[in-house]
Amino acid sequence: MKLLLNLGWKDFKRNKAITTALAVFLILSAIFMAGGLRVTGTMISSLNGLNELAVPTDYLQMHKGTYDEDDFKNFVATHDYIKDSLIVKMLDIRNANISYQGETFEKYLMDNGFVVQNEGFDFLLNMNNEVAIVQAGQIGVPVYYAEELGIQAGDVITLHEGDYSKKLTVSTIIRDSAMNAALTSSKRFLISQADLDELSLHMGEWEYLFEFQLKDGTSTTVLEKDYMDAGMPSNGVGLSGSFLTMLNAFSYGLVAFIITAISFLLIMIAILCLSYIIRATMAEEHYTIGEMKAIGFPGKAIKKLYQVKYIMLVLVAGVIGYLIAIPFGDFLSSSVIMYCGEGTTEWMKWVFPMIGIILLSLIVMFRCRRTIVKNLKSTVVELMRGEEKMKNEGHYSLPSAGLKHRNLTIAFGELKCKWKEYSVIFFIFVFSSFLILVPMNMKNTIDHPSFMTYMGVGQSDIRIDIQYNEKLTEQKEAALSYLKNDSEIEKYAVYRNGYVQIQNADGEWEYIRVQNGDESVFPLEYLKGSAPEDNKGIALSYLNAKELGKEVGDSLTVIYQGEELRFIVSGIYQDITYGGKTAKAAIDFKEDDIEVYYIYLNVKEGVTVQTKSDELRSVLTDIKITPISEFVSQTLGGIKDNMSLVEGAAIVISLLLIMLISVMFLQLITAREHSAIAIKKAIGFSNRDIRIQFGIRILTIQFVAIIVGTILANSLGEVIFGWMLSAMGASHITMLVEPLTAYLVYPATQLLVVFITVILGTRVVKGFSIRDQIME
Repeated sequence: MKLLLNLGWKDFKRNKAITTALAVFLILSAIFMAGGLRVTGTMISSLNGLNELAVPTDYLQMHKGTYDEDDFKNFVATHDYIKDSLIVKMLDIRNANISYQGETFEKYLMDNGFVVQNEGFDFLLNMNNEVAIVQAGQIGVPVYYAEELGIQAGDVITLHEGDYSKKLTVSTIIRDSAMNAALTSSKRFLISQADLDELSLHMGEWEYLFEFQLKDGTSTTVLEKDYMDAGMPSNGVGLSGSFLTMLNAFSYGLVAFIITAISFLLIMIAILCLSYIIRATMAEEHYTIGEMKAIGFPGKAIKKLYQVKYIMLVLVAGVIGYLIAIPFGDFLSSSVIMYCGEGTTEWMKWVFPMIGIILLSLIVMFRCRRTIVKNLKSTVVELMRGEEKMKNEGHYSLPSAGLKHRNLTIAFGELKCKWKEYSVIFFIFVFSSFLILVPMNMKNTIDHPSFMTYMGVGQSDIRIDIQYNEKLTEQKEAALSYLKNDSEIEKYAVYRNGYVQIQNADGEWEYIRVQNGDESVFPLEYLKGSAPEDNKGIALSYLNAKELGKEVGDSLTVIYQGEELRFIVSGIYQDITYGGKTAKAAIDFKEDDIEVYYIYLNVKEGVTVQTKSDELRSVLTDIKITPISEFVSQTLGGIKDNMSLVEGAAIVISLLLIMLISVMFLQLITAREHSAIAIKKAIGFSNRDIRIQFGIRILTIQFVAIIVGTILANSLGEVIFGWMLSAMGASHITMLVEPLTAYLVYPATQLLVVFITVILGTRVVKGFSIRDQIME
C-alpha cells in the first residue's frame, strides 16, 4: 500500500495542473453537494422546531364583521374531530398609521394586525423560540419587518390617528408559524392587553382568526366544508396549516433545491473530466501497462495503481468540501434561521451533508473503477504496439488548392478528425453556460412585473385591495367614482372574490374561491383554452383542474346559495395564490358573500406609477393601494435576495470551471500531440501558428457550446422552473431573459476567459522540437 501511495504522490507532482484542476472540480462538487444538503437539513430542522414550539393551527379562517361566540362554541362541541379551537381577536391598523423613524409603513403591502399572546396553541415566539411576553408599552415586531427595516430591540414604533399618538418600544422580534413568510400578506404584532384595549378606542378595525387543531387523520377539507355549511363566520381567507407550512418551505427551500441541482451538474462535470483524464493517461502509458502485463504484473495491482490516485483525490476533496460547506451552508441558511430559528433536530444539518459527501465519493469511485477496468481490457500485444492509441487517431485531407487560410484549415481539420476528444470539453462548456444563465433567468423572471400573471391576473400597473368590512360597498363605489373621473387612468377593471362549493375527486364537497370580473381588460395567458366568455363558462386554476381531473370542454357543477349551477370548463390558467386553487366565472355574488374587491388599473403613458399610487393613497385613505412592481417585489423579496446570491455564486463558479477545464484540457492535449506539434514546427509552422490553431479549436467549441447552453437554459430551464413551482400552482413558466446580459455580456466574458487561458496554456509549445521527438 505504501508503494501505491508513493507512486500516486509522484504522479500528482508530475501532472500538477491536471491534478489541481480535477481536485478543484471535485472540491466544488463536494462544497455544493454538502452545502445544499446542509441548507436542506437546516431548513427541515428549523421548520420542525418552529412548528414544535409554536404549535401551529391546522386550519385558520379569517373573518371581518360580527359573529356569535355561542354558535362557534356549539360548532366545536358538535364536531368531535376538533381537538382544540381558538378565537384570536386582532386589531387591523392601516399601514399609514404605523411609523418607524419618521416613515410610515404605507409602502408595504402587508396587512398588519395587533394581537395579544395566544393560549393553548399558535404561539408567537421570540428570537430564542420561546413564547414571547411583552409588557404594557412594549411591542413585538414581526421578523419580516425586522429584516426589511432593520428594526431592533429598543427601537420605537409609533401608532397615530388624528390627534392620537401611541409610542411602543420594541422589546422582541416575533416569529409567527402562520404568518412568517413574505408570501403571506398578513403580519401580526404582539402587544399587551392594556395597549390593545387602548388602541381599539382610537383606531383600527377588528378582525377575527378562528383557529382549529384537528385530531390525527382528519382532513382540513372536512372541517372547511362543515364550517361553511354551518354558516360560520367566513368573511376572509381560509388557510390550512399544511399550506402555510408549504409557503415557508417554498420560501426557504428554493435556494436549497437550486444549490443541490448545481452540485449535480458539477458532479457530472467532474465525472466527465475524470473519465477523460483516466483515458488520456492510460492511452499515453499504454506501453508501460503492456510491459507490466508482460512481466506478470497482476491486473488487480495495475488497477489499484491507477485507482489509488483518484481515491486519494476524492477523499481529500470530500473532507475539504465538507469543511467549507459548513460556513457556506450557514451563510445561505441565514434567512431560514432568522425566520424560524436553529430548530430542534440540528443533527440533520451535519448528517445530511455527510451523506451527500459519501454519495459523491461512491459515484466518483465507481466511475473511476469502471473506466480503468474498461481501458485495461486490451491485450499485451495491442498495448505494446500502441494499437489502441492508433485506433483513436483520426485523419483529414488538406485541400488540393493549397492552404489559403492555413491555421483555420488545420484547426478545423483537427477538430473534424479528433472530435471525440473534444466532446468532453464541449459538454462542460455547455454545462457552464447553462449554469450561468438558468439562475439569472429565474431571478429576472421573478423580478419582472409580468410574474403577476402567475398569480392569476393579467399584467397591470397598480392594484387596489378593498377587503371585507362594514363599508365594503361604499369604499368600492368611492374608488370607482374617482377612477372614472381620473384622466390619467388608461383603463381599469374591478374583480370580486366569493366562495362556491365544488365536488372534489373523492366525491366530497369543498369550497373554492371564485373570481368574477371582466377578464378581457387585463387578459391572462391560459395554459389551455381561454377565459369564460359568458355566464356558462368557468376557468380553473392548474391545481384545481389537476385535482378535479377536468379538461377544457368538461362540464362542472358548483353550488352557490343552495342552487346547483352547471358550467363548461373554458380554460385552465396558472395561479400560485390561495394554495393554487381558484376559479373564474360570472357568478353574481351577493354583496354579503364578497370576500374582497380587487381593482387593477393602468396609467397613461407619461404618468409615473409611484406618483399615481401616492395620489390614490391620499384620496382613498381606507383602501390599500400597491404598485404591481412593489407587490411582486415584497411578496417574493426574500426569494429574490436568495436567488441573487445563487446567481452570483453560479457566475463565479462557472467562469472558474471554464478556466480550469481549459487549462487541464490544454495540458493533456499538448502532451498527447507532442509529436504532431514538433512535426508542424519542422515543416515551417511557427509557435504563433500552433497557438492560434489551438485557440481556434477551443474557441470554436466554446462558441458552439454557448449557443447550445443558451438554448438549453431557455428550454430545459423553463421546465425545471415550472416543475419547482408546480406544487404552488404554476406548471409552465416562461423564462424572461435580459438579452444584453444573457446574449452578449456573459458569452463575451466566457470567450474572453477561454482566450486568456489559451494564451497562457499554450506557451508550452515553444519547448517542443523535432530533435527531441526523434531522440524519444
